[in-house]
Amino acid sequence: MSERGDVAVRLAPKGRLAAGLLALVALTGCISSGTRTDYSYDPSYGVASQQFLRSLAALKNGMVPGNAVTLLQNGDGLFPDLLRAIAGARESINVEIYIFNDGEIGRSIADALIERARAGVGVRVLVDDFGARLGGLAEEMRAAGVNFRIYKPIRIYSLAHIGHRTHRKIVTIDGRVGYCGGFAFDDRWRGDARNRHEWRDLAVRVEGPAVRQLQRIFMEDWVNTTGEVLGGDAQFPALEPAGDVLVQVISSSRNDQSSMAKLMLYMAIQAARSDITIENAYFVPDAQIRRALVRAAHRGVEVRIVVPGPSIDIPAIRRASQFHYGELLDAGVAIYEYQPTMLHSKVMVVDGVWATVGSINFDTRSMRKNAEANVIVYDTHFAAQLDGVIDNDIAHSTKLTKRAWAKRGLWVRVRDLFASFFTEMY
Repeated sequence: MSERGDVAVRLAPKGRLAAGLLALVALTGCISSGTRTDYSYDPSYGVASQQFLRSLAALKNGMVPGNAVTLLQNGDGLFPDLLRAIAGARESINVEIYIFNDGEIGRSIADALIERARAGVGVRVLVDDFGARLGGLAEEMRAAGVNFRIYKPIRIYSLAHIGHRTHRKIVTIDGRVGYCGGFAFDDRWRGDARNRHEWRDLAVRVEGPAVRQLQRIFMEDWVNTTGEVLGGDAQFPALEPAGDVLVQVISSSRNDQSSMAKLMLYMAIQAARSDITIENAYFVPDAQIRRALVRAAHRGVEVRIVVPGPSIDIPAIRRASQFHYGELLDAGVAIYEYQPTMLHSKVMVVDGVWATVGSINFDTRSMRKNAEANVIVYDTHFAAQLDGVIDNDIAHSTKLTKRAWAKRGLWVRVRDLFASFFTEMY
């Protein structure tokens, strides 16, 4: 199963009988969102200004001081850290995840959750039905006392709501420590991106008051699924400052009046004054985002974009992305394709101070349809660290040129054009 892709592709392991019908539902727009995704925002101030910082309060949550943020790279950086945190849980563990597979990683996570549930910790796990491939792990967790639930179970009678998915990747421990990123509990996330079987990804661990924002986002979907309202010190303890970093957690869902996912990214691009670096697994931005990137380049902002290369899990998304490269390359935007393995990161850095890590992709599904979550960090040290990590990825990437792009053969052009027709499904 692919981490992303069209409805029919992702449903196939659940049963091919309904796949054709679901694709038809998607294509006819029956699952389209009424969320506004076009905006007017042209600030006279930059990302590094206090005006921009205060303006971020428009995105549901304001910036919260007093946090510590740790960047975690690949499976080797994430899973040992996460498993230690789970093992140390005393009150509560909350998990919302898109993919939870029965494999080495899935088993290690399940075993850790089972051990804590048996020790009396309140463990809640919410898995999207598209990504639930647990085999017997779900029943093992339930038997041990884990409150395990499926988000929006796929049923014939609910086909009209098939696009209502959670793509969030959130884990919180005792209301004090939170994780967010692009990860899944799947063996493709093992290792350190050393070969094509080990995906490249980034996540963050957050400690401090901003964890409450992650808790609130988890609770949105948990209450919707179960009706249980979480509260008390086990979930929302009194928190002392854990550091000096400003953090804001952004959530988005198809029910938002405006796309918080797109608005977050668009505001940062429009306010950029020095540099924009984007590393994103599924880069198929709409026309407004593309125009914003072009305008940023024209006003002297250095714009760099890192995307997957040939190892991408959904080739059609790469082709649809390539169809629009011309206007970006003409403006001087630098585009790099990561070569070693599948690049699954969803990160962005602007003007050396604003950075975001999470689950949001530059595609229609993230902007309009999925429930998503990203952590924004407003801190020069963290931004520099993330920029350095992306610089290293660029060193393992191939830079695209306008000349090479323009020399594409007729078949490649037709193929890219055809893939672009299905942008609404990506």
